[in-house]
Amino acid sequence: MLALCLCTALVVSTPSQTSQTPPEPPQNQIRVVTNEVVVPVTVTDSSGEFVLDLLPNDFHVIDDGVEQKIDHWDLGGDPLAVVLLLETSDRAHAMIPAVHSLGSIFTETVMALSGEAAVITYDSTVDVRQPFTQDHDAVESAIANAEFDDPSRHLYDAMAAAVDMLKDEAPARRRIMLVVGESRDDGSKANFGEVVRDAEHANITIYAIGPSSVARDLLQDAPALWAAPAIFLLQQGRNRSKNHDLEVAAAATGGAHYGAVRSETLREALDNIGGELHAQYIISYRPNGERAPGFHAISVTVSRSGVDVRARPGYYIVPPGN
Repeated sequence: MLALCLCTALVVSTPSQTSQTPPEPPQNQIRVVTNEVVVPVTVTDSSGEFVLDLLPNDFHVIDDGVEQKIDHWDLGGDPLAVVLLLETSDRAHAMIPAVHSLGSIFTETVMALSGEAAVITYDSTVDVRQPFTQDHDAVESAIANAEFDDPSRHLYDAMAAAVDMLKDEAPARRRIMLVVGESRDDGSKANFGEVVRDAEHANITIYAIGPSSVARDLLQDAPALWAAPAIFLLQQGRNRSKNHDLEVAAAATGGAHYGAVRSETLREALDNIGGELHAQYIISYRPNGERAPGFHAISVTVSRSGVDVRARPGYYIVPPGN
């Protein structure tokens, strides 16, 4: 099984000391080693259909301008662990019928046979309505019983709770956060930039479905539109695109945002996400050389023309002591 991890280690070296030489003040040298980088990659043709016949040598991964040797390649990947976040503020009133009807399509297309899921609702509080389970009926019941009666929406706090739950999942499971709600937050204590950095560091891919100011119903936001804000978020730890939090979070982690509020379009968006999750290429590599703290850019290309390739734009290594 592939261990999904992006790890950093701190090695501190100090000058050697002998009995003949008085000790000198230590001259600490900090070295950060990235053990493994895991990159889910989605490849589609000009019609938006998934391309499923690529081979390992068709992929090229560039990390900080240097091509990397791919250590592991897989199509479809390991079973999923999905946290479904549902906005239950009264401002999501238009989405109530759509949300209540999505249970079966979520369990069938996203969880499938081997996946497990948890359900969190958020308004002025964040509540785990269903801990991780493979029981489809339990997940569908938690979704169907969601109530929408609170004016607030603590999106960042809910995302932070989802990250904490997914971090505890076995490395053999691919970690997915799926948010159904608007790209707005009211009053969370969690910091958005830190939450997304934590998600990216834990190899959590974020998907979102909900109202979007830049997309018609169900039109997937163009990944290129949010690439620059996503990189800025990972570099600076803050979002410069006000009220587009979920679009940026999805781009920063290699996921996607779909604009949908009606039942039929929400179900179609879930179909698309479920299909993508089970048709992704999972690539891992060990970066050449040491990696300093900060942002490191990733670029993935394939040896085939006329296709679109989507992957996370990079990863962030936290400086020691932070």
